[in-house]
Amino acid sequence: MDLIRTFWILCSIFALAASVQDFEELPLNFPNVENDSSLTGKLKVARVSTDNTDNHKPIFTDCSTYNPSIKEEQERGLHVITVHANDSDPPENGGTITYAIVKRDGDRNYFTINNKTGEITTNLASEFDRDEPTRLKEIYITVQATDNGRPILADICTFKVVIEDINDNAPTFDQYDYNQKVAEDTPIDREVMRVIAYDIDDGVNAKITYSIKNDGTSAANEFDQYFIMANDTGVITLRKALSDKKTQFFSTVLAKDNPINPLDAKETTANVIINVVGADKKPPLFTKYPLTTTQLQENYHDYTNPIVTLSATSNIAKPDVIFDLDKGLTTQTNKDNTFIIEQNGTDAYIKLGRALDYETVTDYQLTIRCTNQDSWSVMRTIDIKILDVNDEIPAFIELVTGSVLENELPDAEVMQVRAIDKDGTSANNIVSYELVDHTELFKIDPNNGKVTTNTSFDREKQNVYNVNIKARDNSPSALTKKPYNSALQTFRITIEDRNDNKPTFTKDPYTAQRIPENTDIGKVVIEVKAVDVDTASLIKYEIIEGNINNAFNIESTTGRIMVFSELDFEKIENYNLTIRASDGVFNDTTHVHIEISNVNDELPVFEFYNKNISIAEESIPENCIITLKAYDPDIKDRNADQKIVYRVEEKMTRTLLVDKSGCVKLIKKLDRDKPFGFAAVQAYILAYDDNDSLTSKSQSAEIYIILEDINDNRPFLNITEVVWYENGLANQVITQLQADDYDGPDNGPPFKFNISPNVGELITSKFYIENDQLYAKDVFDREEKKFYDIPIEITDSGIPPLTGISILRVIIGDENDNEAKDGESSIFVYNYNWPDIEIGRVYVDDPDDWDLNDKVFTWDKQNENFMLNSDNGSIIMKSGTQDGEYRLKFIVTEEHLPLIPKHQVYATVTITVKSIPEVAVKKSGSVRLSGTSIEDFVGKSNNNLSKRDMLQNHLHKVLNTSSIDNVDVLTVLKSPSNVSLIDVRFSAHGSPYYSPEKLNSKISLHQEHLESTLKVKFDMISIDACMQEDVCTDSCTNELNIGDMPAVVMTNQTSFVGVNAIVTADCHCSLTQPEPCEGCEMLGIGFMGNGWATYHKFETCMYPDIRLEIAPQNENGLIFYAGPMVYNPFPYNRDFMSLELRDGYPVLLLDYGSGTTEVILRHKNLNDGASHIIKISLREKEILLSVDDCQQSSCQVLKEPIGPNNKLNVNGPLQIGGLIKNIDAMGKYLKWEYRPTNVGFTGCIRNLTFNNFVYNLSNPGDSWNANPNCNYGVARAVSFGIDSNFLLVILLCLGTIAVLFLAVVVHRRKQDHWGGKDIDDIRETIISYEDEGGGEGDTGFDLSVLRRVKDYQADYPITEKSQEALPDISGFLDHKKVNCDRDANSYPFDDVRYYAYEGDGNSTGSLSSLASCTDDGDLKFNYLSSFGPRFRKLADMYGEDPSDVDSQDGTEESWC
Repeated sequence: MDLIRTFWILCSIFALAASVQDFEELPLNFPNVENDSSLTGKLKVARVSTDNTDNHKPIFTDCSTYNPSIKEEQERGLHVITVHANDSDPPENGGTITYAIVKRDGDRNYFTINNKTGEITTNLASEFDRDEPTRLKEIYITVQATDNGRPILADICTFKVVIEDINDNAPTFDQYDYNQKVAEDTPIDREVMRVIAYDIDDGVNAKITYSIKNDGTSAANEFDQYFIMANDTGVITLRKALSDKKTQFFSTVLAKDNPINPLDAKETTANVIINVVGADKKPPLFTKYPLTTTQLQENYHDYTNPIVTLSATSNIAKPDVIFDLDKGLTTQTNKDNTFIIEQNGTDAYIKLGRALDYETVTDYQLTIRCTNQDSWSVMRTIDIKILDVNDEIPAFIELVTGSVLENELPDAEVMQVRAIDKDGTSANNIVSYELVDHTELFKIDPNNGKVTTNTSFDREKQNVYNVNIKARDNSPSALTKKPYNSALQTFRITIEDRNDNKPTFTKDPYTAQRIPENTDIGKVVIEVKAVDVDTASLIKYEIIEGNINNAFNIESTTGRIMVFSELDFEKIENYNLTIRASDGVFNDTTHVHIEISNVNDELPVFEFYNKNISIAEESIPENCIITLKAYDPDIKDRNADQKIVYRVEEKMTRTLLVDKSGCVKLIKKLDRDKPFGFAAVQAYILAYDDNDSLTSKSQSAEIYIILEDINDNRPFLNITEVVWYENGLANQVITQLQADDYDGPDNGPPFKFNISPNVGELITSKFYIENDQLYAKDVFDREEKKFYDIPIEITDSGIPPLTGISILRVIIGDENDNEAKDGESSIFVYNYNWPDIEIGRVYVDDPDDWDLNDKVFTWDKQNENFMLNSDNGSIIMKSGTQDGEYRLKFIVTEEHLPLIPKHQVYATVTITVKSIPEVAVKKSGSVRLSGTSIEDFVGKSNNNLSKRDMLQNHLHKVLNTSSIDNVDVLTVLKSPSNVSLIDVRFSAHGSPYYSPEKLNSKISLHQEHLESTLKVKFDMISIDACMQEDVCTDSCTNELNIGDMPAVVMTNQTSFVGVNAIVTADCHCSLTQPEPCEGCEMLGIGFMGNGWATYHKFETCMYPDIRLEIAPQNENGLIFYAGPMVYNPFPYNRDFMSLELRDGYPVLLLDYGSGTTEVILRHKNLNDGASHIIKISLREKEILLSVDDCQQSSCQVLKEPIGPNNKLNVNGPLQIGGLIKNIDAMGKYLKWEYRPTNVGFTGCIRNLTFNNFVYNLSNPGDSWNANPNCNYGVARAVSFGIDSNFLLVILLCLGTIAVLFLAVVVHRRKQDHWGGKDIDDIRETIISYEDEGGGEGDTGFDLSVLRRVKDYQADYPITEKSQEALPDISGFLDHKKVNCDRDANSYPFDDVRYYAYEGDGNSTGSLSSLASCTDDGDLKFNYLSSFGPRFRKLADMYGEDPSDVDSQDGTEESWC
């Protein structure tokens, strides 16, 4: 038997040892073999473990002891408590704990926790208020401790934070002042009155002590002699009999709380006045009231029967009394009407008004006031104590989830639940816990709710348990008949996994096919997947074999295999990878086969070439300047077609051309020389493989075009201006001449200098040249001539040599050798709200003009609007100077010894100041001039007129303005692009200001006359900074910049101060849409075949879209033209675009400056009586013309523009409906292959847009025979397909009906005495009128009260009345106007009033179009201008066009 037992034990040990890895020595004691020494001793046995690592749950070991408290109203960040959970795992594998506060949605963040240390601090400051109305006495916190193991385990701890009261509230009396009456025979020790104070603090902080405050005054001492106060109740009783006839007592009472620290005590005061009255006036007496505290259970809910009964007698003859239950300031003093009072005669009953709750209020102090009919009252306090009952059901604080690892030993902690009972006493609120089910698996501590295990669990059998736990209190329920209140809650307990299973790949092998060799690094090519039934296992993947050159990488956590280095099909076509998946204990392997596919990833390669190419400048060789060859390495057969396409880089496409064979040709002459040329030009030729497909690759070849110099530049002087002082000796060197030549050194210096033989004797008699030096032949006098312009020939050393002529200006320097004399000058100033500015200098008649240092300037009579610089005579105009003419006088003192003795002369300066509004500048026209200077342009000539004056006069005539003052030449300055040119801006207005398109058009029409009159050359009309193709890379928009300081031009006797307005290029397509005005814009305009209208030009925008709608009534006609009006050689520009109908078909002409393209849409005839939409889309190499938003080929046509240019740079206005003038000659000169038609459009044009810019077509800058909004009357009928003969019949019928109707009316008037009023009767002349100008507050008045009543005799003949004198309407209206002006309620400013006349023959008109929501386009009174000169003023006020019609031939229409 012993042998069998021993064998069994040994077999068990060996079997166990075979299944484990770790061994250690353990003492073994075999049962019943203690006498067998052979079997006693030590044996190596295995410690069984189901995992290679431990993973323990964090535990709050001290959770039940946490009972922190904080005082209310504390600062944020106050330390509350530090919680701690223990976890025996190592920190890197489950032992690192993170803390967090768990809260429900909507809970406030009262606290915050340090997630590492577990320290809890306050997060809110003022929210911790224990007092009313918040009454926050306690807060429960739930903290979760989470470890970093796998799986993640956690524990939860819930505890209560008590909010302790502080004495932060002072007592408050229920009245600010007490006023009480006392009978003079009141016995001693009788209660006189009672004061009541409240404190919303808690405990001792709310206990109040009352006292009488004696401030030492006689009134206070007297009060103390007669009255005494009870410190605890506030009752004031009589201390001394009222026998000395004192009628009133006054004192102050004090209420003070009693905190633990007396220094924290708070107090308040109230005034008490006691009035002594006769013995017959006595307060009532309570005859019945409770002498002890009344006790009520909190579940008392009898709202019918009285709780307390009181009785009182009035103590006077009238027995009636009134009871009142005071509503205090706190809940304890019945603020919420918890109790109510009902009265029956002299009895009162206190009843329950609201439900009681011990947990909210534990006791009440009720103040009952009884008042008799003499208004005497007495108070009594009733104390009611609330008793706690078990009326609260325990409630679980958090629905936590427990967890335990599988194979854990019994007694492992799972979770801790927590429930609270809101009952206020321990007799009812002690909670215990009970496990309802699964008692064989779990157990719970009834006192602290900690759940532990009874057994070990296997997750593979069941991984979740739902456990029901009951929380119960400790006394019979007041809600039910049960022995306690209880709550049942279901909690989830999960069984966490341990790593005890092997990961397994889902397949073997994996295959990834056709992976392109150019796949991006980081691109996923395939994903492998291994599964493990252990959810806690973290599987990691790695490549262990076959990864040549680290071509691939695998994400260790996802199994995604990605490209790690560049693939190359030409080197490796296949990869066979071995992948391992490991969970840290177990592993599995699989294989991945990856196939690489070939793609076009090789750049083309150029064969060897010499990149340096030499050609002569300014020449175009006929043959190739170089031929390049490239091949594609992806095509292994070099003899096969390499599918190479050659292109020139973008910036050189206008210079070079390359064909399919690689032949590079020069198509544009190149300049080697300065200022715009280069000695060598770099260019790149691009080779695209795969026939330039979407996937093609490109390579570039650099070439250098070295330009060989030719002698094509004439030399010129470097220094073109020198000073030689007057009275200098003859035959002296004036200057050494220096020249330069843009050609290379072989064609440049040395230079030869000679005075041009074509000069007159004036030059040759005074100057001569020897070698490179200029000499003076004579003595000069500056007063005779201030400068000499000498044409000098400079000859270079080139072959053949070139000679250039430069003008050398020799300025004769001034020496003060003439005495100054009295002088007069004038200054014209356009005031654009300038600050203090210099406008000119004081002028005296002095041939010497370099002698400012010898002069001192002073005022003869100072003007407050101007300042004077006494050193140089500068005149400064102050800001705010009003318009007008100012005549200033100055004294100039001069001294230059020994030539000029000290003397004084007088100077008079006439200054004209005129304000210029912003609209005048923004609507100004412009012109760029050559052949003059800014000084010459503003200086007066012999006829006392400057060129500026002459331009103003001419504009006045051609624009036909009512006054020359309506024209302003407001800017004269040097052109910023070329200082030898000048820019001039001008504006004009009738009402309103004319558009710049109109002004520039008029200048264009009269250009030749103006050039002849002004003796200047017009280089550009409408100054445009975007004229050159290369100003901006893409779009270009003109921007008018108005400077903060003026542009000043000073001459001796004339100075001009204008607006510094400069046009600059903005390299954006920045079109400014006008401000919208509802009901104001009319987007159409009509023409009858002989009219036109001008608008703002098309800006230079890349890829514009133009859209418009037309309703033609003729098959031929110009729709719009955008291009120049006149030819200007500089800057040369031939760009234009036009759209027309030709035989009913739309025709677009477009010239970017490199050739005219004609686009005809031949499939759609638009002259069909309907409206059609035309859209023009311009792209880099594409012109698209389409109609009616159709995408079919029948209604759109696509064409490529001619030449390399791709931007439309136009200078003239946009002309719609026709041309202002015939441009055939200009088109021929500009070499347009196609020219716009001169036939005008007939029909309507609407809704023109340029990109998103909407043109208000009804408001043109200028127009002729145009009908705004297509209002061209009967002609519209044609568009409806009505025959004209049929229309004529209808009109005849309507005319006949109108004649018959008038005949009946006349007959009735004779019979019924119609028209009984005089033909000019002014009864109720003013029907109503409206004020326009008071903002939007237009006011209507009824003046019918002004009616002048006149009795008419029935037999009075009407015809005789017409013989009397006409009534004085003007006087009548003036009288009424004066009355209105004197009206105190009328607006204090001028306004426009318009009247309607009632009477025979008078018409009623409306000027409502002057409303404030109108723009310039609505003020259409153009017909006034056709009335002749007598209506000129009205036409200027309300008309768009000039008052006298500006006809095409310039003649005026006279009034007959």
